[in-house]
Amino acid sequence: MSVKPAQFDMLREMLNAADLRHQVISQNIANVNTPGYKRQDLEFSDLLAKVLSDTDGNNLGEVQTRVFEVSGMPERADGNSVDIDLEMGQLSKNAMKYQTLAQVLSSNLAMMRSAISGR
Repeated sequence: MSVKPAQFDMLREMLNAADLRHQVISQNIANVNTPGYKRQDLEFSDLLAKVLSDTDGNNLGEVQTRVFEVSGMPERADGNSVDIDLEMGQLSKNAMKYQTLAQVLSSNLAMMRSAISGR
């Protein structure tokens, strides 16, 4: 398996997006009892898939994350659309994704160190 600079760029962008998604989910959880608050989410995976399918993967600079208000979510009487169970599940899923990406990055760096040192 070869390690290419584009792979590091992609991993960096994916880690940054997972970090931002964690912040958005945390904000949703913090506002679970705020009247009128609407659940927010992050658009990244679909944008990344589109850029990767349309190009050779070297145009990662074109992938922009976008925080948006989720429409169509059931609202409580106070107008809040945050479902705490959904948010906790999303938080757990996102944490696992971040850990996996960090492990992949660590493995790539270890391979690179091994190749450089000749061991």
